[in-house]
Amino acid sequence: MTAIPINLNRGKLVLFSFTLFLSAALMFALQPMLGKMLLPLVGGASSGWIVALAFFQVTLLAGYFLAHLLSGFEPRTQGLLYLLCLGAGCFFLPVVLSGHTGAAGSTPAAFDVFLLLAAGTAAPFIALSATTATLQRLFTTTGHALSRDPYFLYGASNLGSFTGLLLYPFFIEPRSTLTTQSHGWLGGYLLLIGSAALCLLMSGKKAPQKAVTGPPAPIGPGKRLEWLCLALLPSGLLLGVTAYITTDILSAPLLWMLPLGIYLLTFVIAFGKRPLVRYDLLLKTQPVAVAVILVLTLLMKSSVAGSWYALGAHLAAFGIVALMCHMRLARARPLPEPRQLTAFYLMIALGGALGGILNAFIAPLLFNSMAEYPLMMLASNLLNDDLKSKLSRRYMPALITAYALLAAHAVLRGREMSTGLIQSALVIIIFILSTLHSKMSLTIGAAILLAVFFNGRLRPAVVTARNFYGVIKVFDKPEPLNPEIKITVRYMQHGTTLHGSQILDKEYETTPTAYYTREGPLNDVIALIKPKTIAAVGLGPGTINCFAAPGREVVFFELDPAVVKIAKEQFTYLSKCGPGTPRIVVGDARLELQRETEKFDLIILDAFSSDTVPTHLLTREAVELYLRRLAPGGVILFHVSNRHFRLEGPIAATGETLGLKNAAVARRNLPQPYAKQSRWLALTRQSVDLRPLAGAGWTRVTLLKKTRPWTDDYIDLLSALKF
Repeated sequence: MTAIPINLNRGKLVLFSFTLFLSAALMFALQPMLGKMLLPLVGGASSGWIVALAFFQVTLLAGYFLAHLLSGFEPRTQGLLYLLCLGAGCFFLPVVLSGHTGAAGSTPAAFDVFLLLAAGTAAPFIALSATTATLQRLFTTTGHALSRDPYFLYGASNLGSFTGLLLYPFFIEPRSTLTTQSHGWLGGYLLLIGSAALCLLMSGKKAPQKAVTGPPAPIGPGKRLEWLCLALLPSGLLLGVTAYITTDILSAPLLWMLPLGIYLLTFVIAFGKRPLVRYDLLLKTQPVAVAVILVLTLLMKSSVAGSWYALGAHLAAFGIVALMCHMRLARARPLPEPRQLTAFYLMIALGGALGGILNAFIAPLLFNSMAEYPLMMLASNLLNDDLKSKLSRRYMPALITAYALLAAHAVLRGREMSTGLIQSALVIIIFILSTLHSKMSLTIGAAILLAVFFNGRLRPAVVTARNFYGVIKVFDKPEPLNPEIKITVRYMQHGTTLHGSQILDKEYETTPTAYYTREGPLNDVIALIKPKTIAAVGLGPGTINCFAAPGREVVFFELDPAVVKIAKEQFTYLSKCGPGTPRIVVGDARLELQRETEKFDLIILDAFSSDTVPTHLLTREAVELYLRRLAPGGVILFHVSNRHFRLEGPIAATGETLGLKNAAVARRNLPQPYAKQSRWLALTRQSVDLRPLAGAGWTRVTLLKKTRPWTDDYIDLLSALKF
C-alpha cells in the first residue's frame, strides 16, 4: 500500500525538477539567441552583449520582485497568477528583434539597445524569471520529504541554465538558423506552461505546519547588505571579464557563453547539497587569482594579454572569485520560510542587476578604459573571510623569494638577457608570491593600480576615448626607420589591437603604413583594376585615403562617431592625402550602403571590432548587397587579419554560392619597418581576370567539403576557430 505514495512523491520531485530545469534552460538559451539577433543591429560591437547581460539581470530582478509580490497570496493562488504571467508572455513570441529596430538609431547607444530588448522580450523573460521562487514555494506544499528545504532545487535550476548555455554554441547554433531557433524556443515555452500547470495541480493548499517556535528572526539590514554585495561582485565581474575578452578576441555567442557558463556553474556548486570545492581552499586561492588578473590587465604587453593562455587565466580567476562569493552567499542563506526565501532571491537579483547596471551604463561614464574589471577583482579581497586573519611568518619565504626574483628580473632586463616571455612569466610569479594573503593582495594590488594611474598621468596618451563601441587609444612612439634615423609614429588602438598608424615626420606623413603600404595587398588590387570610385567600410585613422588621386574618389563608411572625430583631429591622412576631403558616412555599413545609389569599382571591407570583422558584414546577404553596389569589373576586398579566426573559408564559400571567383594572400615578408603583416581576400565576378595577382602571391582558396557559407540566419564560428 505504500508503493503508490512513494512513487507519487518521486513523480513530484521529478516534475518540479524538470520544470525548473526547462525554465532555466529556456532562459539561458534565449540569451545568446537574442545576442546573436542583436549583433547586426549594433554593428557587431561587443558592448551590445554587455548591455544585453545587464538587461537580463534587470529583468531577472523584475521577475524575482514579481514572485516576491505574489508570495503574499496563498501558494496555489501564487501559482495560478504565475501561469497567467507565462500566458501573457506568449503575445511576444516567437522572438524577433528586427521588428523593434525603431527603438534604436543608426548608431545606437547603450540605453537604445536596452529599450530594443525590452520591447521585444521583457514580458516572457520576466515571467520565466519568476519560476524559481514560485515553484520552490509550491514544492513546500507537496508533502515531499525534501520539501522543508527546497534550496536544492536552485541547483537544478542553475544546472538547466548551464545546459542551455552549453547547448547553444555547440549544438543549436551550428545546426539551425535563427528562425528555426526562435520557433523551437516557442515550443519549449509552451511545454513549460503545461509542465508548470501540472506542478500547480500536484501542490497542496499550504505548507505543513512546523512546530511553534515563534516567528522567524527578522532579517536585518546588515544581512541584506551582505547578500547584495555577494551577488553584486560576481555579476559585475561577469560583465567585466566578458567585455575584456570579447573586445580583444570576438563578440559572438561562442565566447559570451564561457563566462556566463562559469558564472552559473558556480551557483550549481555553491547551492548543491555537497559542494565539490572546499570553501577554505577558495579563500587561499582567491588572492592568487586576483594577482594574475591584475598583472594581465595592467602590466602585460598586448601580445600576451590577448592570447588564448590569457583567456584561460581570466576565466579561471573569474570562476574562483565568483565561486568564493556564491559559496559564502549559500552559507548565509535564511530559513526556507516563504517571505524570507523570496526576499533572499530578491536581494540576489538586486545585486545582480546593480552589477550589470554598474558595468554597462555607469562604468563607461566614469572610466575612459576598462578599469572597472581590475578594480572589481581587487575589491573581491574585501569579501574574503581570511581578510580578518593576521599575517603570519609562514608568508615570509614567499616574500623573500619574490624580492629575489624581482632583483633577478631587473638584472636580466638591464642586460637584455631575457625574452618577453621570460619577463612576463617572472612578473606573474613575483606578483603571486607577494600577494598570497588577501590583505597583501589588497594592499599591493591597490599600490599597482595607483602606480599605473599616476604613470598614465605622467605619460598620457594623446587621446583615450570610450563609448558604446569600445575604448580607442591614440599614442605616439619613436620607431627606427633605419639604423641611422628614428621617426615618431602615431598609433590608433582599439582594445589591444592596432587599427592603423601614421608617421608624424613631414616627409612621410602621406605615406600609408601598417596594413596598407604601397607594397601591400591593397595596392596589388588597386594597381590591377585602377578604380575610379572606392568604398571603404571602416575608417581607422583614414590611411586608405592615401590611395585617393585625381579622378579617384574614396568614400568611407564608419559606425563609430568617435573614430571619425579622432581621424580628423589626430591624424592628417584625410586632409593631406588625395585631391580633396573624402566623404564620410556615419552609421552601420549595411544600412548605409542600402541607401547609396552610387556604384563602386572597389569595395573594401576593413571594419573591425577590436581584432576581427563583425560577422554580419561577412554573410551571403551582405555580399549580395555589395554586389548590387559594385560596378562591372569591380572587386570586393576583405581585410581578414586577426589572431583567432580564419575567415577566408566561409567568405569564399559564400562567393561560390553566388558564382564569384576568389583570391587570397597573406603578406608576411615586409620590406618596410612601418609595415604590418596582413591577410586579404578578394571576391569578384567571373568576367574579372585575377590571374595577374598570382605574381604577388595571391592564390585561390580551396574549400573543404564541410565549409558552409554564412548567412544572417546561420553563422558557425567553431568552423573558423584557430589556436
